[in-house]
Amino acid sequence: MTGSTRRRVLAGLGAAATGALAGCSGDGPEGDVQVGPGGANAFDPEEHTVGVGGTVTWVFASPNHNVSGVPDHSPRTSIPDGTDPFASYGVDGSPNETAEQGSTFEHTFETPGEYTYVCIPHVRQGMVGTIVVEE
Repeated sequence: MTGSTRRRVLAGLGAAATGALAGCSGDGPEGDVQVGPGGANAFDPEEHTVGVGGTVTWVFASPNHNVSGVPDHSPRTSIPDGTDPFASYGVDGSPNETAEQGSTFEHTFETPGEYTYVCIPHVRQGMVGTIVVEE
């Protein structure tokens, strides 16, 4: 293999490794979920996986959204039995309260299972997300 061929192969492998790592950035024990990216009524990613003890940070990319993992506030919300609800507005706050653009909300997941959460103002438009917590 010539020097220039070797450099091209190594450059290609480096680019492939960089791309693979970029794709894994949200799958570690912690990660970010964009809320309303580009003004959309969506969570990105819609489904996110963390390990037990992992912290998820929701980043409010546009205004007029919230995060609700409170089953009493929406029939679309579900959390594993025996776990505490979570919400960007506080579990005792108003479900219609929204977060400011650029703000964040964090929650640490201690119990394995599937957590389905919503944006209360946009749940009818399908703004539903899922956090899967694995052991």
